[in-house]
Order: sequence, then C-alpha cells, then structure tokens
Amino acid sequence: MSRIVYLNGKLYTMDASRPQAQAMAVERESGRILAIGDNVEVRQAAGSRAELIDLRGKTVLPGFIDAHIHLLATAYRSHDIDAAACNSADEVAQLVRERAARTPLGEWVVGNHWDRNRWPSRAFPTREVLDAAAPEHPVALWSKDGHLLWVNSLALARAGITAETSDPPGGAILRDGSGQPTGILQEGAAMELVARLISPLSPVLARQLLQETLAALLRSGITAIHDIEDRATYDLLASLRAEGRLPLRVRMILQRHPLPELRAGLLKADEEDDLLRIGGIKIFADGTLGSQTAAMLESYEGSLSNYGILATPEEEMRVLVREASELNLLIAIHAIGDRAARVALDAIELAERHLTERGQRPGKRLRYRLEHVQLIHATDLERMHRLGVIASVQPYHAVADRDIAERYWGERHRRAYAYRTMYERGIALALGSDAPVELFDPLRIIYAAVQRTDPESGRPSWLPEQALSLGAALYGYTLGAAYAGAEEADKGSLSVGKFGDAVVLPEDPFQISPERLVSNGIQATIVGGLLVYGEV
Repeated sequence: MSRIVYLNGKLYTMDASRPQAQAMAVERESGRILAIGDNVEVRQAAGSRAELIDLRGKTVLPGFIDAHIHLLATAYRSHDIDAAACNSADEVAQLVRERAARTPLGEWVVGNHWDRNRWPSRAFPTREVLDAAAPEHPVALWSKDGHLLWVNSLALARAGITAETSDPPGGAILRDGSGQPTGILQEGAAMELVARLISPLSPVLARQLLQETLAALLRSGITAIHDIEDRATYDLLASLRAEGRLPLRVRMILQRHPLPELRAGLLKADEEDDLLRIGGIKIFADGTLGSQTAAMLESYEGSLSNYGILATPEEEMRVLVREASELNLLIAIHAIGDRAARVALDAIELAERHLTERGQRPGKRLRYRLEHVQLIHATDLERMHRLGVIASVQPYHAVADRDIAERYWGERHRRAYAYRTMYERGIALALGSDAPVELFDPLRIIYAAVQRTDPESGRPSWLPEQALSLGAALYGYTLGAAYAGAEEADKGSLSVGKFGDAVVLPEDPFQISPERLVSNGIQATIVGGLLVYGEV
C-alpha cells in the first residue's frame, strides 16, 4: 500500500482555497499530500489499495512549525546545572558546590538558566560567590536568556581576563570600582572569551541528548523547526539524517560566521533535502531585556547611562545584510530593543536599494526577519510592513517578561510585544518558542498568544489588547512559520502537493474554552503521512 488515507476527521487546512476538509491522502514514498476533501473524493483519488486510518472525528491541523528554537542548547539543558528554580545567587552556588563534588578537579562545571530578575536583590552576582563554591574548578553559568555568562576567578584566569583586558566589540566585561572583572561577561563577544575554552560534550552523549529532545518535540506536535545554531549542530543533524534517524524537518539558520563559506559555495543553502536544509544566517543586533543589553533609543529606567549594547556595529550590519541578500539567503536579525530594530531595518532598506541598483531581483528564498521584536517604534512598524519584513515572535516571552518590561522600560512597556498591532498592520507573523530560554510546548505558547497569560500563573492578562485571535496564532505556528522559512510551497498547510505533516488533537480548539486549550493535548503527530507519535 503506497498511499495512506486519513478519514472521518475535522481538518483545518490553513489553505484559503479549502479551509476545512474531512480526509486527506498521502503518498507514502514522497510523503506529500495526494488529495484532500471529503471521505468519498479522497478515497477515490487514493485508490482501493490505500491504507485507511479512521480519525474518528478528531481535529487535524498542519504540523506545528517552531520558527525560532535552539535545538542543541535545549538538549544540553538537561545535562548541565539548571538554575531556573533558584531564588538567589547562594542557591545557585549550592548547585555548583554539589556538581563540583562529583566532577574531577580542574574540569569545567557548566550550567544555565540563572535569572537575577527573580532574586530579591536583582543585583549581578559576582565571581566570589562561585569561588567559595568551587575553588578548584572553572565555572561557567549562562543566564536564562543566554546573554550573560557568570564565571569564577579560575575561569577568568584560564581565559586570561584581567583588569587590563579591553571590552571586545559588541560585548562587555563588568568590573568593580577598582577595575577588576566581577565575573559577569555580557553578550557573545565577551562570553566567547571563556566559552571557547570549554570542551563540547562527547559525540555519543550529544547525539543521545539530541535524539531525546527531537522525540519530545514530536510529542508536542512539532513537525518542523527553524534551528538557530552553529555549524557543529548542523553537522550533528546531518549525521542523524544520513542514518535515517532525523524524525522531523529542520531548517538551519546558522550564526553569521559561515557567510564566507556560503558565498564561496563551500556550504550549500537550500539543497534539495526534505528533512535538513541550510536556509540562511542569523545576525545579532543587540542583547536582551533581562540582561539590560537590548539596544534602546532611550535609556533604561533607573539607569540613565545604560542604552544597552549593539552587538553588531551599524556599518558591519549593513555589509552583512547586503552580502546575504545578494546570495538570496534568509536573513534573521535578533532585535529586542527599539534601537536594534531601527538599525536592522536601516540595513534591510539599504540592501533592498542595493539589489535594485544592481538590477537583481530578490530570489524566492530571500526573507528578511526580525527575531523577537519586543519593542519597536511606531515609525519602524510602518517600515516593517513596507519592506515586507517578517516578525518572528515568541508569545511566551510576553508572559515571562511582563514584570521586567514594566521595571526596565517604564511607560514604554505599553507598546511592547505588540503582536496584534503587527498583525493588523499587515506584518507577517511567525511564532516560535526560543527554547531553551522558554518552553517549546506549542499549545501553551498559543494560549499565551491568545490570552496574554499562562494558565498556571493565575495572573490576569497582560496588555490584553495585544492578544491574537486563535486563528491568527495557529496560522503563525503553521503557514506563517513556513513563509518565514521560505518553505510555504512545501509545508504550513494541508494542501495537495505539500508534505503530509499534521497534528491530531482530541478536541476542536475552536469549540472549547481557552482554558481547555492547553489540556487538550496532542493525540498524534504525523510526518510525511506516517504516524511518528501517538495513535488515532
């Protein structure tokens, strides 16, 4: 039986030409949809020898596409120290002390997810706290948002960081009153001074953690991701792909460093592979709100001299965007603060003008994306629409960041995380998780987009006027995300010729209360027509 037919369902296709259907048929070999419609017409199209699967009235949606995730970092979170539950620097230090006790002397103790914004003092922690916990181990702990690295004195010594060390461009070494490093490194350029010294996990362990995370994504109904990481992650995924062990579709958005290789043809973007492709590059315009490194047009509340950090200088940003656009690459620019958004849009506008002047028509794979877009000036929202720039947003950030947005941005918070405004102005939205910074459960993220709160928090909606409709949120997690990856011809809707990737829900999300959206759960996940998780 070379064809699979799913019958007796309630299919929301995300295809405007046929928004709902009862059945679909998928070619087993290609994994693509052969027919979609009512039971009779689909069975006729599939033929008498097709395998029949009865959906028993359950709801089917296109498979969820996470438009912004860091896959390997998410996998590593379960292996390293996880300080998410810690309410003080001392609590983090206790976890370090316990890990150091079972780690050979001199080896690195690594962790993540500490968040000073939830601590009573909210002060930056210092190296002395870690020195007391692990004096004979170098320690490196990434903050929740991944834009701060907290290290001890031994780590600083191994990296050669002293009072005389200059701040690298696009980063900062925090110092005390005497000029000595405090143990906090801000942004990638500074963090890399230490991070480059830490040996990666063994390939065997890395593969194991990665496969466990891929299985968890399938259990969440995710059939495709845009993985924003580096060449090492791509190589690891390529090895799984070669062995037939990559269970979902991955669109790699590489950190900007491989741009010369892409230009020289040493790396191939968009090679025809149904499961793993390089789509483009990511450029950091700034840092984050929680670390107070997001680049701002006006200073942070209570910190008149702090305007954040431009992680990529303006002229360098313009060169990178222009060169990537010439190659018709997808260009994803991390921009959280309103100054970062402006700098990114300036570069995009110049790149578009450059293409016009050289008579080059934009290729079908060229996409401009602003990642996060947590605060943006009204004039730049209009520019986003005019330039066709996609807003790649993560609605759970609005739930998690509400308090610090009010604390650090003051009255500006009222125009933050403005998803509804973007939608109403015709800006294309793609939804994702930003895991491991936040959770990757699409149903909880969609709930956050629709309700502007989390069901477990018990808190009222935050800026409810910026809530998306359920239809808009589901679109952003399916066809909107596919468009953001320049893949709308292959995925994002249940349409003839596209991949048969779908998620099965026990109940119709449009017919239940929002409170039941999260508990509805995932009944089954389908990739290329095949059940890869659950049952129907």
